[in-house]
Amino acid sequence: MDKDTIKKLIVLSQEQDVKLVERDLEISFAGKINTIIGSRRAGKTFFIYQKIYQLKSENKDKIIYINFEDERLLPIERGDLDLILESYYELYPENVGEKLYIFLDEIQTVPFWHLFLRRIYDQENVEICVTGSSSKLLSKEIATQLRGRTLTYLIFPYSFKEFLRARGVTLERHFEYTHLRYPIKKLFQEYTLFGGFPEIAEREEPLKTKILQEYFELIFYRDMVERYRIRNFGVVREMMLYLVNNFSSYFSTNKYYNLLKSQGKKVSKNTLFTYISCMADINFVFLVPKYGKLKEQFANPKKVYLIDTGLINAIAFKFSSDIGRLYENIVFIELKRRGKEVYYWKNKHECDFLVKKGEEIKEAIQVCYDLTEENREREINGITEAMEEFRLEEGLVITGDLEGEEEISCGKVSYKPLWKWLLE
Repeated sequence: MDKDTIKKLIVLSQEQDVKLVERDLEISFAGKINTIIGSRRAGKTFFIYQKIYQLKSENKDKIIYINFEDERLLPIERGDLDLILESYYELYPENVGEKLYIFLDEIQTVPFWHLFLRRIYDQENVEICVTGSSSKLLSKEIATQLRGRTLTYLIFPYSFKEFLRARGVTLERHFEYTHLRYPIKKLFQEYTLFGGFPEIAEREEPLKTKILQEYFELIFYRDMVERYRIRNFGVVREMMLYLVNNFSSYFSTNKYYNLLKSQGKKVSKNTLFTYISCMADINFVFLVPKYGKLKEQFANPKKVYLIDTGLINAIAFKFSSDIGRLYENIVFIELKRRGKEVYYWKNKHECDFLVKKGEEIKEAIQVCYDLTEENREREINGITEAMEEFRLEEGLVITGDLEGEEEISCGKVSYKPLWKWLLE
């Protein structure tokens, strides 16, 4: 790592023009270190490019972007990080003391990176944005290392709105009543089956499944086995595949332990608890508790959702034809993308999602792809029970295509197609 190379990379990054799909994630430069984390291939680097592009018009020569996975910088030692600012000020001596915007991609590859960030944050006039891969940098580790200096943002694969943007669809006012309605619904079918990983949106269908299968292998080997130094990787792989095949369903580590035991497989219950915790840490799965006191949350099984439905259809032993479960997974990820605190509810009946704000439940959401005579009473009873329990005047049922409103005993239920709800 030398000054000439750093100078070249700084100037190239200021001049580059990258095709961008604007992401809806908002971050602010407000005197904190912005840390962008997320699953593998979710688009962290291109999100940084987006922020650089937005700053360019007024601050072009005050931007520093370094990708620490660039082979031209290797090997990188602890003391090399000081060369970044030294190189920049040699390029732009007139900007000494001016506010700089520093973007450091894959910072976790550098030894003692946190000490460097803490020092320049405390001593320099800078706004800092960093990214890290789940294989090396977790949000809880960032918070520990940077000691209150950071705001952490989780970036997901494309939302449906971003997916449409990537496919060149511009949403006009009242688009649902125009000719756009039909291509949008067709694209939504594709989004449901192949998910929202940015690279997938750009590929032809025969390649989508192959690429998603490669993603799974990378997550398994790099984010799980290598990161956590797992020796019994056969058990981990089997557990990950089990979760993929049982998405949008209840999962109990105790029951899974008993299942393995019945098959003659020896693995401790504590080890399984560790594995599922690691999978959640790398944002491969999300575990949703039942709403209630902590004791009740621990006593009841969690519901498990995957980061992306494309992985489900690429990896599941049987291609998923259960559109209802795929819809439920999409709704959960969208709620998390919107920053919601989510639980499920179950008493006599079940409600898929409760959304909590502050100390109160503010929303009850049921997901049902196709309301029929056979399931209508069950689904309506579930959301009615939740509305009564939490004194909600309105409830939402997300459907395949049904739209409308209905007055029930405790208030009003709205029916809304998933594709429309995603575009709100």
